[in-house]
Amino acid sequence: MTSRGKLNLFAMLLLPTAAALAAFIVFGNVPAAALTVFGLNLVPMLIGGLVAALLLRVARRAGSDIAGSIALWPSLIPAVAGAAGYLFRAFVPDPVAPASEYISGPQYLLMAVVVLSVVAWSGSLIARRR
Repeated sequence: MTSRGKLNLFAMLLLPTAAALAAFIVFGNVPAAALTVFGLNLVPMLIGGLVAALLLRVARRAGSDIAGSIALWPSLIPAVAGAAGYLFRAFVPDPVAPASEYISGPQYLLMAVVVLSVVAWSGSLIARRR
């Protein structure tokens, strides 16, 4: 496995783990809540990780370093942004609806994964042709 493949796997597990950690901080010792949050956030990351793995495979065959870096976008960008958002909201809760991001967050992350998948696919396609 290449270093980019390992980074892809790390990004796929970063977001659900950070979200479950934030759920433990917010809800206390409630394992069902942490497992639910982990599962909800695992779905967009599995989709983004699969797309990134396919793009990495094509970029490696083409021998393009730029396309390989762009291929990580669908998994790395939502993972870092989502983990930072969850951990921020764990320590600074929303005054209007605390803990609402645990239900709405995965939906927004899924939309981000889809958009970044299209952008990464087109960007890596352009990078491979150069």
